[in-house]
Amino acid sequence: MFKELLKEIVCSVDGAAGAVIMGMDGISVEEYAEHENLDLQLIGIELSTVVKEMNRAAISMDTGPMGEMMMVNRGKTVIARKINDDYFVALVLNGTGNLGKGRFKLRILVPRMASEFE
Repeated sequence: MFKELLKEIVCSVDGAAGAVIMGMDGISVEEYAEHENLDLQLIGIELSTVVKEMNRAAISMDTGPMGEMMMVNRGKTVIARKINDDYFVALVLNGTGNLGKGRFKLRILVPRMASEFE
């Protein structure tokens, strides 16, 4: 089921390269990439540390838990959205990817995923 959801988001967002569902412990649940040369495992592992720290910072600032974060680099943009306290989904966009649509699709997709993690 998760593979289909990830494929759905990647295929529906212009410039999306892949998506991964990760545990906060750095273990991948599922991934989908348009091309085999995208290392979603590595991206997810590195992001899990950042997502945990951003969540901790948000809570310590009394703003509530982190909902979404974005990392913009020269060639890629990564959007990470928490599914629950233990899991998050990350969407990787190429430099010309449709950021707004990617964020929208993640916002719609996460509640569908969350019910499967209960």
